[in-house]
Amino acid sequence: MTVLEASGKAGGQINLAIQNPRRRELVGIVDWRLSELEHLGVTIRYDCWAEVEDVLALEPDVVVVATGGLPQSPPLETGEELVTSSWDLLSGAVKPAESVLVYDDNGGHPGMSVAEVAANAGARVELVSPERFFAPEMGGLNHVPYMRAFHEKDVTVTINTRLVAVRRDGNKLVATLGSDFAQGWRGERLVDQIVVEHGTMANDELYHALKPLAKNGGAVDYERLVGNGAIFPIANPDAAFMLLRIGDAVASRNIHAAIYDGIRFAMRI
Repeated sequence: MTVLEASGKAGGQINLAIQNPRRRELVGIVDWRLSELEHLGVTIRYDCWAEVEDVLALEPDVVVVATGGLPQSPPLETGEELVTSSWDLLSGAVKPAESVLVYDDNGGHPGMSVAEVAANAGARVELVSPERFFAPEMGGLNHVPYMRAFHEKDVTVTINTRLVAVRRDGNKLVATLGSDFAQGWRGERLVDQIVVEHGTMANDELYHALKPLAKNGGAVDYERLVGNGAIFPIANPDAAFMLLRIGDAVASRNIHAAIYDGIRFAMRI
């Protein structure tokens, strides 16, 4: 078995999540699996942005595309080029400015973490969410530590409010806010930086390039996957390998979904 790892470090988005000091224990998810792969003799090739030729050269029987996703911006009327992704701030590629508006319409840990990291760096932070309460996908047990951190750092939380547009005003940014409940209502915030969390877009170019070359054409029989029988319908019997994809390479989800995908398919391959 061979793993082609695009970066120089395994872990993908977990490496972003652990930039919040409270979540550093998540690195254990990666460390344990790397230890198991070493024990099993699995080869990992780092800094390998896999192309079709790289995959075919391995002459695989099964190809699992776990290329994850890429950050995407929420739909805005104007100013998409002016916002910063949560990935940029969490990775350290971009530093928090003096005043930061974090817009989270994903509803999970990433938006909460970027707000906390920015506040811990000394920024004046407002978290804006279109939801009835912030981070509904996160779970109630995690609400307490985030809210404690927000109160300690004077983070403002604004719910039921949507980011509509962004424009420049000198060396500042103006965030235009709107409402899903009051048509025509508009509000504005003048800040130094606008950070957005809108989930990910599947990084699936490799998967689609491999589909016509795969024995199953990339298809999976999900009824059989949760039941019995062969899970790969044969579309190209002369091909050499089966193809599937997991995690955010399918759709924007979370760590649990990616792990479950991997286990579920591994038990049936």
